[in-house]
Amino acid sequence: MKKTSSLLWKMSALCFLGVTLNLPAQELSLLGGFTAKENFGKSTYTWQIDYRQDFYRNFAGSISYLNEGHLPGHHRDGNAFELWGSLPLFHGSMAVSVGGGMYNFYDTQTLPSGASANVHGNAPIYSFSATGYFSNRTFYRVMVNRINPAHDITVTTAALGMGVWLGRERKPTPGKLGDAPEQKAYVTENEITVFGGKSIVNTLFSETARAYAAEYRRGLARHIDGTVSLIYEGDPKIVRRNGLAVQAWAVNTFFNEHLSLGVGAGPYFYIDRKHPRTVNLRNPAAIAPLVSITLATRLSEHWLARLTWDRVASSYNRDADILLVGLGYRWPQSTP
Repeated sequence: MKKTSSLLWKMSALCFLGVTLNLPAQELSLLGGFTAKENFGKSTYTWQIDYRQDFYRNFAGSISYLNEGHLPGHHRDGNAFELWGSLPLFHGSMAVSVGGGMYNFYDTQTLPSGASANVHGNAPIYSFSATGYFSNRTFYRVMVNRINPAHDITVTTAALGMGVWLGRERKPTPGKLGDAPEQKAYVTENEITVFGGKSIVNTLFSETARAYAAEYRRGLARHIDGTVSLIYEGDPKIVRRNGLAVQAWAVNTFFNEHLSLGVGAGPYFYIDRKHPRTVNLRNPAAIAPLVSITLATRLSEHWLARLTWDRVASSYNRDADILLVGLGYRWPQSTP
């Protein structure tokens, strides 16, 4: 578990280095399709959120959330970190890409007792995508992934979706990829946000509860934020967690700073009043990795709306997703 969590944090930091370096080309897409088990014996649905960052012409990195649906005995999802080589076609109106990297997964498996276990692991992932640009900002994408873990099921996913080009220039054109002009350094102001939403425990029954959180956010450097959050995951019957999270974030802004996107990671110090007993002892206090994605939009000079998706990676089969929407107030940092 510790080895897996460490790898997740390091890969997240590596793949979002492009955000902190303020590189110009970013694509965000949402796709849906089907998952087929090896030899296409069983199939189910899939959906994927993909963020792709161009580093050089024809070379990119990406981070994705991939949900493989519900195959018999397996509810697997996770994050894929990949490097891509691409070939523009038809004067940049289309592109084909081949990628490969690491898939960090969480697989909820059925136990003989009828309970479930959250199996954490890593697997190689190989991908192919074809992209066609409708306009200067929108595109469609076909994505095929092959996931081949050493000690879990091998699957192929195929999905079709839509995306938006978030780069400062228009869509990629020959000779222009990566040539956008410099923009002023962005440092997040002070923010306090109050959230409400839902927590979903990653078991075969997906127990849910109302969740709440409060967050203080402050820019530490250009495109780097720090947050301190109080989180209450509600009472979904099999856990009752609440605690304090401290995270570092890579962030970037688009459309004249009206939209911001970020990924964060850090420790979550929590108390679980329903932590499973071990050797007749109960230790409700513990620490777990918390990995998050956030999207915020300005409503006015001081007010903003923020959507955050947290993943709690526990060590005792109680992983959870926390989906939160909040209203925040922003004010400038004081200058010496």
